[in-house]
Amino acid sequence: MSLSSREAPSTIVYQGRKTRRNGSEQRRRLILEASLRLVIREGVRGVRHRAVAKEADVPLSATTYYFKDINDLIADTFTYFVDVGAESMRRFWNGAEEVLFAQLNNEPSSGENLRVIQMRLVDLGVQYLMQQIEQHRDYLLAEQAFQFESLRDGRLSQLARLHQENMLIDLTRFFKAIKTSDPETDAYLTLAVILRLEYDALLGYPEIITQEQIKHKLTRHLQLILQLPDKTES
Repeated sequence: MSLSSREAPSTIVYQGRKTRRNGSEQRRRLILEASLRLVIREGVRGVRHRAVAKEADVPLSATTYYFKDINDLIADTFTYFVDVGAESMRRFWNGAEEVLFAQLNNEPSSGENLRVIQMRLVDLGVQYLMQQIEQHRDYLLAEQAFQFESLRDGRLSQLARLHQENMLIDLTRFFKAIKTSDPETDAYLTLAVILRLEYDALLGYPEIITQEQIKHKLTRHLQLILQLPDKTES
């Protein structure tokens, strides 16, 4: 499998009024950024036209012009969040590929090579998680708020699935490249571990969110996925 052929993420479609001028698009983005900040501070229920207009420092008429009702505004706020998240994930993997995938040139099926791949993937996972926890806590809060709201709103549930699919693209591609027995499931389980660690970090469990604990859990998880023996085994 070619590692350079990345599957394109699904198309993200906004619900609100379409814009044709750069100035209009900038104002629309300003409104969505303000709405997202309210989600982070107050949850989805804090998103109201008047509150968003005040947060964005725009006239109330601007929010009602671009979004006919509050449901469209909430849906497009989540769409914007998914869009930003997909771009962030692409940047992370673009930077990681050279380090991680170069190892696949050395007989990826060999046990020793898989051990090196495990170590490099753990290092990347720790780097990613610590960056999310320490620098992007607001993003994680918004993600949790939208995931909860998607249980109530069918439009948001579709976006939640799209968000997950976008996060799974590169993980699945990687597990296919190293020929695990079930790449799709391996990617799904790996993402589940990452999301749980992020959630525990938001809750503030000190015994779980240390860098050493994250490394230990990712190492154990990948050991099982790659079917590697314990180092203590003879």
